[in-house]
Amino acid sequence: MEVAVGTTSELKLRAVGNAFKRAGFSPMITGHKVESGVPKQPFSEKEIVKGATNRARNALAKSNNADYGLGIESGIASKGGKYFDLAVCVVVNQAGAMAGEAFSAAVEVPKKIVHLVKTKGLESCAVAQKLGGLTEKDSLLWYTGSRLSRSQTIEDTILLALSREFLNPEAYK
Repeated sequence: MEVAVGTTSELKLRAVGNAFKRAGFSPMITGHKVESGVPKQPFSEKEIVKGATNRARNALAKSNNADYGLGIESGIASKGGKYFDLAVCVVVNQAGAMAGEAFSAAVEVPKKIVHLVKTKGLESCAVAQKLGGLTEKDSLLWYTGSRLSRSQTIEDTILLALSREFLNPEAYK
């Protein structure tokens, strides 16, 4: 099995490999630089889902032999007057049809970061990196006092997205 992933990020590709391994599969994983079709800093659940879906389909289109395309998009979504950082993973099959979708756990984004993102056009991870004195662009490390990382939540989100097609297809019939 070959999976084309809509990113060249080592962190995300490692998370894809780890999630498939946890699921009991060892696919060939190829990363592809693709467009998400959404702003660099998605600012709604709709944009985040669209970005992940576009990345999955665009990665599949760039690959000659992939059985699946997988896209991951992170962003900020509002709910109840607050803003939350979350990621979405979408898996599509060779026909481009949805084979799996999952959302990460979401953490509230501090108001000062939302303000800087909105007024300066910056990415939330870059702002958190600077304000938190981090070596990586991983806002979750700062928000959780280094107890949970973006790679952990992305890996779990990918594993959840594999449920429909790989982990328990019977549950989805």
